[in-house]
Amino acid sequence: MVRVQVSWGRALVLAGLFAAAFLFWDSVVFHPLRILVTLFHEFGHGLAGVLTGGTITLITVDPMGGGLCYVSGGMRWVILPAGYIGSMAAGCAILILACRTRWDRQVAMVLGALLVLACLAFVRSRTGLLYGTLAGAGLVFSGRKLSEEFNDLLLCFIGATSCLYAVLDVRNLMRLGRGFNDAAMFSREIIPLPPIVWAFLWGLISVAVLAGTLLAALRRPSGRDPP
Repeated sequence: MVRVQVSWGRALVLAGLFAAAFLFWDSVVFHPLRILVTLFHEFGHGLAGVLTGGTITLITVDPMGGGLCYVSGGMRWVILPAGYIGSMAAGCAILILACRTRWDRQVAMVLGALLVLACLAFVRSRTGLLYGTLAGAGLVFSGRKLSEEFNDLLLCFIGATSCLYAVLDVRNLMRLGRGFNDAAMFSREIIPLPPIVWAFLWGLISVAVLAGTLLAALRRPSGRDPP
């Protein structure tokens, strides 16, 4: 039987990143990351639209970190929750790749290139286009020129922030209730339960996925027990 231990050093790093993002989320320092993970959120809507037969018309992100994704066609019941699930999935994938592989520099370059291409193709607001292309170019530069250790920390930071953003944004949905948000639209257009119910369910899914991702990212095999 394989025994599994937790990488406590990695756990402390991730805990520190989560704490920093939680405490200083509204600060100027985190503003570029808020814009970045908002883009992940909107790309989640767009990808769900494309996968269900729709097309992305355009994506906008405002200076305050709000975003909109306009999709023509597709399945609304899939598209509407895909923003929160998408930002969480992006963060989880980045964390897994950073913690479980030695490809940090390659992952940074690929992520940066995809981000630049997606922004040029779909984003039509100056804020989203500026932040998205600069972030993508920065990731490509980091992957090409900076150390494996730096890229590992950078990817963990982006992944942790994206995961935390998803959880905090679902919490905000629960506070806002009937405002202009994904839960309210899902309630109006798909199944008429109170928006707070959908926000709570999406929050549970996000927390469960995050917990599973952290377990996978922090586990390390330590050998086999004797037969």
